[in-house]
Amino acid sequence: PRPTVMDQKARDTRRNRLYGLAFTLTCFVAGTVYGWPALRRDLIKEGGLTEKQLGAVFTCGAWSVQGGRFAAGLIRDALGTKRTACGCLLCVLLGAVLVATVASDNFAGLALGMLFLGLGSGAQLCIQPVTGLFPENASTAMATLSGAFQISGLVFLVCSGIARAGADRLGAYLAFAACVCVLLALSWVYLPYGFKFTNDDEDKRGKDESKAASERTVDRDEEAGVTRGVTEDRDEEAHVSDAAVVLKEAASGEASDGKEGEGDDGKDASSAVAVAPHKPPPPLSHLTRRGQLLSDEYIALLVWFSVCVTPAQYYVLSIGWQLERKGDDAGDYTRAFVVLYAASAALAPIGGAVADKHGVGFAQGLATALTGSSFVVLLSDSLPAQIAGMTLYSVGRLFVFALFFSNIGRRFGFAHYGTLVGFGMLTSAVLSMLQYPMFTLAIDESVDWVNASCAVAIAGCLPYTSWLSRRERGEKRGLAGKTANEEAQRF
Repeated sequence: PRPTVMDQKARDTRRNRLYGLAFTLTCFVAGTVYGWPALRRDLIKEGGLTEKQLGAVFTCGAWSVQGGRFAAGLIRDALGTKRTACGCLLCVLLGAVLVATVASDNFAGLALGMLFLGLGSGAQLCIQPVTGLFPENASTAMATLSGAFQISGLVFLVCSGIARAGADRLGAYLAFAACVCVLLALSWVYLPYGFKFTNDDEDKRGKDESKAASERTVDRDEEAGVTRGVTEDRDEEAHVSDAAVVLKEAASGEASDGKEGEGDDGKDASSAVAVAPHKPPPPLSHLTRRGQLLSDEYIALLVWFSVCVTPAQYYVLSIGWQLERKGDDAGDYTRAFVVLYAASAALAPIGGAVADKHGVGFAQGLATALTGSSFVVLLSDSLPAQIAGMTLYSVGRLFVFALFFSNIGRRFGFAHYGTLVGFGMLTSAVLSMLQYPMFTLAIDESVDWVNASCAVAIAGCLPYTSWLSRRERGEKRGLAGKTANEEAQRF
């Protein structure tokens, strides 16, 4: 039967509800620890820990954001989305309670609190395949979730404001814990148990809608000929002889495993329409999990991500201290960093759109250049110049993470998404442990030398992005040639 308007409305409502939940959850728990500069100033005012101890507290949280996703990815692939996401939210709840209740001189308690808060990033990993519900704008949807990750950096700043208003750190972070409880309940109700965000009925309706859309898009005035058969319409009295058939890509026909799917494939040859070529599957989706992990493209992606992330982690760890060295005694620029970090989320769709139009290789090159430039600006002692630097950093970091996730979805598919992302996060987490010795080196020796080294290391990744962009262009030309040959054979 033809799908009704109500069927389509129900499907749209469901996917929008799931994406709304995913976006909200990410805004609250995915990257909370990166609002660290605001919490750091509060802890300094309360007293009890040295600058290096505070750096170690942040390092615990930053490490768990990266490394915790590896465990979350494996657990998600084994137990499904709902159980894993809710487990991560329970960890965030525990972390919020610890940060709220321990004393400002309790190094172990604060470090554990940050460690548990960082595990909230695992919930984001679990829900990222929701972007498969939007195959027509997959990279944009993924980038928007990465923007939500940036917004979560506001949590500490908001809690700091609540604390200064009279609630103290205890009341502010317990209020945050209450919000996490609400998200936990919603996630348990609405998130799927398995790995995909579509159900079997929706997959079947998607194919039916693809066929119905094909029949509705017959255009008798088009000059092109029928390319793969003649559409028969029971309400049509005349035979269509020289009519053209125009078929829009069936975006709603998503495959059941969460990959960008295909629409109706023309099982009934007598009623088949002239079908335009569907979007091809991800180029490395045919490989096994082991094959994907050992592929040259994944290894290169892993190196790029790890090299970019380590300086990016050091930036957040050190920016408050560096700004104070430049004269930010009142903390105005430190607060500005947190706001700019979160505000960059508004640019997330741009990164996705660039990837959709020009490929992830080109977009990763842009992200690399932006991130590296921010360390060059740090070499200046001008505080106003740091506004530009912090903006470059925030946008660049946003694009780096968004494009890492987008690259895996576009180039490898979603079958082993949790493992690929989780392993990438674990690898980058191990390497990013260098952020702490880098910070101590900056304090004890030369901060300018560390900043310059970060800029050079990131710039060294640009040849990889150029190589990937060339590979994507070659694949695109190959697909265009194949399509042209198929069209020629049909005539």
